Amino acid sequence: CPYNSIPYDYRMSQMWVEGTLGIVPKLAPKIMLNEEGQNITLSDNTAMFAKWAKRWQDEEPYRFTKAIHNYAATNLIPRHLGPEYVIHGAKLYSPWDPSRTEITLVISEWFFDRSLNLIRSLDSKDHPFSKV
Repeated sequence: CPYNSIPYDYRMSQMWVEGTLGIVPKLAPKIMLNEEGQNITLSDNTAMFAKWAKRWQDEEPYRFTKAIHNYAATNLIPRHLGPEYVIHGAKLYSPWDPSRTEITLVISEWFFDRSLNLIRSLDSKDHPFSKV
């Protein structure tokens, strides 16, 4: 199914918009190909989504839980995580240890003297960079 190529939270919003407004999402042409590279046609689900929208029009159609969290390609260190049991899309990294690795900040500019204010500010501040 081409919808497997769409993040679930985005697909849920597409279904809600299709059901409440009748706007069918446009999918990328590459998603609309089968394994042999031929175009496929999807079934028309607008009526079913409209039925769902009518059923849930006076209530909150989505349920929120602390058991799962969608970090969708977010870079994190472990202390940023909450109480979730299932984590979607997070890339976990170890915190930076300045005693093991030095970091150099490189500042480039397109126009003369545009970065002087930043460099002067860094000179008077405490920052994690070993060199600027």
